[in-house]
Amino acid sequence: MKTTIAIIITAIVGVCIFSACTILPVIAGALDPSTPKEGWSKRVYLKKLMNHPKKELLTEDEKERAAKNICALKHLDKGRNNQLFLKKAKVFCKLEKNDKIYFYDKCMECGGSVGLTGTSYLLVRDGKPFEAVQIEKRLNRELKASFPIVERLH
Repeated sequence: MKTTIAIIITAIVGVCIFSACTILPVIAGALDPSTPKEGWSKRVYLKKLMNHPKKELLTEDEKERAAKNICALKHLDKGRNNQLFLKKAKVFCKLEKNDKIYFYDKCMECGGSVGLTGTSYLLVRDGKPFEAVQIEKRLNRELKASFPIVERLH
């Protein structure tokens, strides 16, 4: 009888220790204000793009043309317009008065491991990077290389 009680108590203590070990980091992470907020990697990436020396500020006419083409999804290969791409492009549909759009032409070092590389556009609102889109590439099987579907949108 004592052995059965000892086994039950050991099992209960083991379950409590195991659940505490898995739940405590989650609780501590929720309470810790220094944990990164959602979207932090995107903000870091957009800030990196904003500070990149290869950016070209578009004129008002070029900005309007680029925004119109991005809104029409001309930067995407057909069939690739999933919800994430649509959400990013929708931001370019409603430009505000002081918005700026920067163009990055074939900037391979602009993206890093996460984000955009190649030809892309960055929308800056109120002096802060707001959204970025990339002109998609299409694989050419004969040349065994990828090429942008369009050279530029402005």
